[in-house]
Amino acid sequence: MAAQEERELVVEAAGRLFVQLGYDGTTLQMIGEVAGMSPPEISRLVGDKRQIYLEVMNRYYNAEAAHMRAVMERVPPDLPGLHTLVDRYLDYSVAHPEMRALWVHRWLRDAADVQDVESLYRPLIAAVVEMFRGAVRADYDLELGLWNIIWIVNGFIHVGIVDTDGERRFADHPPTLRRFRAYMHDMLERSAL
Repeated sequence: MAAQEERELVVEAAGRLFVQLGYDGTTLQMIGEVAGMSPPEISRLVGDKRQIYLEVMNRYYNAEAAHMRAVMERVPPDLPGLHTLVDRYLDYSVAHPEMRALWVHRWLRDAADVQDVESLYRPLIAAVVEMFRGAVRADYDLELGLWNIIWIVNGFIHVGIVDTDGERRFADHPPTLRRFRAYMHDMLERSAL
């Protein structure tokens, strides 16, 4: 197997483990077991655990950012466009829950010693704010509003909501997904206008 293929194998294995166990709960030994390599081989190919984690976070972020930027190219910079962007963010998050899982781990102080991961999002958040600033009322804090959407989507994807029957429902339950989507749009309308 070529070094690049081995590197990919390591990063993919590490990504799955970081999603399931978090950074702090994952060891190089565990990554090696999943990838079929020894920790020294992993270190030679990719680096230490911190470097692997940053590679995983960068890859997941780059895929999400490319998706969101493609959506931004197709929507107008008005409130309906912002609603479409929020819908596509929710759809992407439902289809790719692994990114949301990594962030839930971080918010629980996982990988607290790995700094500046959050800075990955600064350019994308800034671009969305710049694009849609004129679509919301002048005193609305759109940046904080976007973070709020990110937070509630993460919670919905991984914690779900308890419905009126006492059942915990997640995004794979179409009526619950529709209810959550409608709530997100209502929240955006009420707060941004």
